[in-house]
Amino acid sequence: MKRISVVALILALSISFCNYCASAEPIHPILREDAARVDFPVPKEQRDEKYSKFLSASVKVSVNGSAGSGTIIYYDPSSEWVYVLSCGHLWEGNKEYGSEPKVGARVMVWYKNGTKLPEPRTYDAEVLFWSNDRGYDSSLVRFKCDWIPEYFPISPKFKLKKGDLLNSMGCDGGREVARYEVRFVEKRSLDIITELNSPRPGRSGGGLVTNEGELVGICWGTSDISGKGIGYFTPVSSMETVFSKNNHIWLIGNRKIIEIVPIKDWDKPDRKYEGNFIPMPIMF
Repeated sequence: MKRISVVALILALSISFCNYCASAEPIHPILREDAARVDFPVPKEQRDEKYSKFLSASVKVSVNGSAGSGTIIYYDPSSEWVYVLSCGHLWEGNKEYGSEPKVGARVMVWYKNGTKLPEPRTYDAEVLFWSNDRGYDSSLVRFKCDWIPEYFPISPKFKLKKGDLLNSMGCDGGREVARYEVRFVEKRSLDIITELNSPRPGRSGGGLVTNEGELVGICWGTSDISGKGIGYFTPVSSMETVFSKNNHIWLIGNRKIIEIVPIKDWDKPDRKYEGNFIPMPIMF
């Protein structure tokens, strides 16, 4: 009898603790395309012309009846592949790069380099790898389109300070991509935390982008789907781990690739130059 009482007490305490945690800060992964049928409030969606740069690099990623958001992070002119960063929880478990068969997906775009398309376009895509681990929620998708797209490179460094305003991109309930202003709160363990306009269902995988046009996070969850809570984003440090493991670390900070090309002066081989040095011809 005494043993039963102890077990009952432990069970009651466990339930109380779980309820406390849930009420203190519930976290909702947000991904389903059918979330468009869920009754959640959406504030005035920001698609003004001044945000066209951000909207142009933002897409919708669909797979197996579910959908999230994504950001174009690189275009390879030699292969014409367009690389899209999204979340990992659109799929179950983890998939490493190179494992077969490749997983199919669809990418939908609404803008062509700053210009709104008459109708959105959808392209077949393939998923190279994904991570569904807590704190490392990310994936890499690629497709080919019929133009050279704008893109937001992944930031090579994390330099945000509390109060910085950022752009949260994504598709509310699978609708057309929209931009919301959010404010950086802190980097807590493996999460970037934001406030103002917390993400709503369908924005998982959407980019957290600086005003300078660099991606610093991937949306994976929210504490309140009404938009009045806080947002959770996978940070660059976690992306580096996932991309390195899957042979795509070169996509981190790809804007810096040209700056590491050595500059050699044949007349003065010992002379050192800065990475951004531009040689000018001597005029006689």
